Amino acid sequence: MRLLAKTSFVLRMKISALVAFAGVSAQAPSGRIYFEEDLPCDNFADLFPPSDFPDMKTKCKTKRNIKKNKIKTRCNLLCLNGQENVWSTKPIKCKVQRNAGDPDFPVGSYKWNPKSIDGTDLCGIKERCQDPKRMYNLTNKLLNMEKFVDGRRTFYNFSCDDMVSENKVFEMMPFPTDHVTCTCNFNKPNNVRCKWSKVKNSIIRCVRRDREDKFFEGDSGFAYDDMYESY
Repeated sequence: MRLLAKTSFVLRMKISALVAFAGVSAQAPSGRIYFEEDLPCDNFADLFPPSDFPDMKTKCKTKRNIKKNKIKTRCNLLCLNGQENVWSTKPIKCKVQRNAGDPDFPVGSYKWNPKSIDGTDLCGIKERCQDPKRMYNLTNKLLNMEKFVDGRRTFYNFSCDDMVSENKVFEMMPFPTDHVTCTCNFNKPNNVRCKWSKVKNSIIRCVRRDREDKFFEGDSGFAYDDMYESY
């Protein structure tokens, strides 16, 4: 019994130490940032002082419903470098608790959703979509790729250099598509998922434009045997 009691005491001490450590790290700008129940919605910016977050600004918008006596605030963290972070894609919400039905949130307290965010590298450049060469077979050296980002979606546009064969120059085109996309879902900021567009057999090649009308004939659809060779 004494050994069990001693073990239990040591375990409680370790848990207390971990909780204390977590409380300290949560205050640092690079750690977890918590929105406490006593933090008014209007004081959102107090957690992000310019001295600690020089690359970011806060923006809040309050909506009042006089008939239902409700006030809801939506806050965003905007990056000065234009980089989009998950907390600007999905706003942080705050409302004043006015009903006594929730024991965890007494009347007059502030209910934040989410209750905390990851404050690590909010405005750093994040590559959520992996290299398209890992998703598709893009080994043809005539194939060129250009990338641009539009909100949640990343586009990869393809083009082809001309092919020189037997002293002849042939204009080439990407096949079966001239672009692919990678679209990310930020509904769960801590678990961002990205989905790539589907390509048949995951193969994209440069083919002769003068034989385009033959590409879609039947299931084979390919105009010549060395279509997949790297020239």
